[in-house]
Amino acid sequence: MDPGWPASRDFLRTQAFDALSGAGDATCGEWEEWSSGQAFHLRRRLTVIEQTLVGDACDIRGTPEAHTRLAATRAALPLAYRGLVRDDTPTP
Repeated sequence: MDPGWPASRDFLRTQAFDALSGAGDATCGEWEEWSSGQAFHLRRRLTVIEQTLVGDACDIRGTPEAHTRLAATRAALPLAYRGLVRDDTPTP
């Protein structure tokens, strides 16, 4: 692993908020979760316009779409961090 890992909670929280900047509507609901000292999750309700564009949420865990999205996420990361992304989704 990268010698700087694990990143601090504050660093990961800042990254999560930066990633969602301009997306969703925190006034409709926003949740923070610090899991296992390794990941910071930020969840936010969509705006009405965003919800209209993307449709209803659905569970894609274990589907080919989930694996495609995970691969795209991994590819967008700096090379040093790509190995930190685990595919924990069950396969059907």
